[in-house]
Amino acid sequence: MTSQYIESETEISVTYPDAPNDDPVIWDRLEAFCNFRWSETVMEFVVNPPCEIQWQPPYEPFTVDLVDGEAATPDEFGAVTVSKRSVIRCTIGGAEPSATVLAAYARLDAYMAATDDAPGGVSRYSVSIGDISESWSRRADHMGRAIHNSGAADLLRKFRKAGLAHV
Repeated sequence: MTSQYIESETEISVTYPDAPNDDPVIWDRLEAFCNFRWSETVMEFVVNPPCEIQWQPPYEPFTVDLVDGEAATPDEFGAVTVSKRSVIRCTIGGAEPSATVLAAYARLDAYMAATDDAPGGVSRYSVSIGDISESWSRRADHMGRAIHNSGAADLLRKFRKAGLAHV
């Protein structure tokens, strides 16, 4: 029972891991797909529980640094006790990307960098000259599904959660 009490979350600073292209958009998409963070991010959460709870952020890995401006005293699982509306500052992520994660990064980067000759918004193309014809089609939302279409989602399966709201 953690994320249902979050009123807001704010990124204070983000440091992305080294990667071949160093594109923050790629890291953002990979991390948005998972609850796991490879970029080191300092975040503030405003948490408002109805009673005393053990709270931890809905991302992995994490360290709770401050609760209402004072040093946090986390339990053995990293959670802190919160009984009223509190501002909690955490350091999220910072894990070293594995070879699998870097492969997912490379797949998504290659997919997003691929260019096609079609003008923006075109989802179907066909041309015929005599006996020679060429045609192709693609989904209009193909870039929105880039993480799936590139194969990166398959590599990130072990880091995936259906949604953060169930935590």
